[in-house]
Amino acid sequence: MKKKHTVFLLLGLIIFVVDQISKSYIDKTIQIYQIKSIIPGFLRITKTYNKGVVFGFLNGIGNPIISNIITMISVSALIVLIYLFLKSNTSFIAELSMTMIVAGAMGNIFDRIVRGRVVDFIEAYYKRYSFPVFNIADSFITIGVILLILCELRRKDASDTN
Repeated sequence: MKKKHTVFLLLGLIIFVVDQISKSYIDKTIQIYQIKSIIPGFLRITKTYNKGVVFGFLNGIGNPIISNIITMISVSALIVLIYLFLKSNTSFIAELSMTMIVAGAMGNIFDRIVRGRVVDFIEAYYKRYSFPVFNIADSFITIGVILLILCELRRKDASDTN
């Protein structure tokens, strides 16, 4: 392992631990579908369980075979991401974004394997409109993907001007 990867490994571990602590705390202290306002009119805690994929897609299927397939696909994607990360020689931001994606994915995969479901609890809303409930791991995955896309667009722009 390259020395620079050690920093990213440590950051990934911190993200994973914070994600797991937050999910465990919410799971132990808040009842399912209980709502606690954080920022009235914008942000609240609403505990839900997700057996589907991102933002609750396929959550209501209830078929254990589908859950197992989702877990296997997630683990396979995680292995590919880790391989690409270790072999990469990209910018700091690209590696940071991959760290966020891998750490978030690990947090949700861990939930699927250990708890049999992912604990979601962050709900952004405005009046009667609500974004699907998510968790800290989902946040890091989303931020990581956005950063990675921006890095790729920036790299493409730089190569187009040369």
